[in-house]
Amino acid sequence: MSSNVSSDSISILEPAILRQRRSLELEGIPEETLVGRAGRGDRVAFAELVRRHQGKVRALLLRLSGDRSLADDLAQEVFLRAYRGLVGFEGRSSFGTWLYRISYNVYLNHRARTRSFAALPEDYDVRAAAPDDSMSVPRSDLRRDLGAAIAELPERYRAVIVLYYLQEVSYPEIAEILELPLGTVKTHLHRAKRMLRQQMGGGAP
Repeated sequence: MSSNVSSDSISILEPAILRQRRSLELEGIPEETLVGRAGRGDRVAFAELVRRHQGKVRALLLRLSGDRSLADDLAQEVFLRAYRGLVGFEGRSSFGTWLYRISYNVYLNHRARTRSFAALPEDYDVRAAAPDDSMSVPRSDLRRDLGAAIAELPERYRAVIVLYYLQEVSYPEIAEILELPLGTVKTHLHRAKRMLRQQMGGGAP
């Protein structure tokens, strides 16, 4: 848990509180309604939004950082920023896309603070990949090699690959999250795929 997070803020995200305060009726409420209620200070509504989105937010941060503990800490910061910023959320994009944009900015801010401009840790692929006991050895090796290749991509290309292929985010949403023109997103994705093929021995330079 990040030391700069207040106890009042922690209560918003604490899983035990989520379980205790979330009612069965809340699960069926449309997301737009929950966002509106949360923007008016309804913490129970915000807790439900956290429950619905925390898995994808943590997965994105894990794949960008390669560190589970760091991803959890950054996810806390993401949801705290989201809670504080809901008043200004205009709904021009989906709540999920808005969260992804906050997540990416939180990750970039952390990287700038710690000056982590080098490649990700050597065991990035091990820490970032979810365990799958049923995976065959060849498939496991391929997944490890792919994870290592993604980790070596330049930052702008890695983010596009992670969002499009691993998080299944659309081109327009990626453009909004990364604040890039749509054409640039497509160009980055094309170049990233070419670099991955080269790194994995599947294409000529």
